Amino acid sequence: MSGARGAQTSSRALIVATLLAVALPAAAPAHHILGIPHYKYSDEYPQIPYMEVLAQVGPHDLVFTHFPGFPEPGEAVRFKLYIRERDGGRVFRQPLRIEVTQKHFLRRTEPVVPPFDIRPGSGPERNDYKFFLTFSEREAYELRLRFPSGDGFETIPFPVVIGKTDDRPLIFGAVALLALAVASVAAVKRRRRWRRRRREVPA
Repeated sequence: MSGARGAQTSSRALIVATLLAVALPAAAPAHHILGIPHYKYSDEYPQIPYMEVLAQVGPHDLVFTHFPGFPEPGEAVRFKLYIRERDGGRVFRQPLRIEVTQKHFLRRTEPVVPPFDIRPGSGPERNDYKFFLTFSEREAYELRLRFPSGDGFETIPFPVVIGKTDDRPLIFGAVALLALAVASVAAVKRRRRWRRRRREVPA
């Protein structure tokens, strides 16, 4: 990837990933993405960026990455997940379930592979969940992490964009979802203010 074409592909991929990360978790407020997905460079491969997404579930901080940051179809993508408790820094080591789906505009998502479990690796602290996936199509995908929360589970979506895609439908869909979420919150606030005023009016 080089020149203006590479920059355009990078910006398009970042737009899609950002909008997916912002809009999709709006329906599940028990967890949230911190900031937007962003690209970084490692000491191991300083010339190739990787993607990083930060998230929180209850008392846990999650760091999700995939390398390379701009994978192409047929290329093995390395995923890593680091999880620690926010207070004290204790490492989370329980097995976790991953689902991989392909995104479609105005249609239900489609599973790409059967759900599978991941476990901590063999690093110094045994806290890195590492696995590899290869995608055959230029498309927007989503990795869904099933994470324990209280008495149940939370599903945390992480976006993955493979190759250069026609992302306009995904962008419009993500913007529509985000606008709907904002409108819903505003409507709830208006109803609460109206009820509060009614209670304050003397009989």
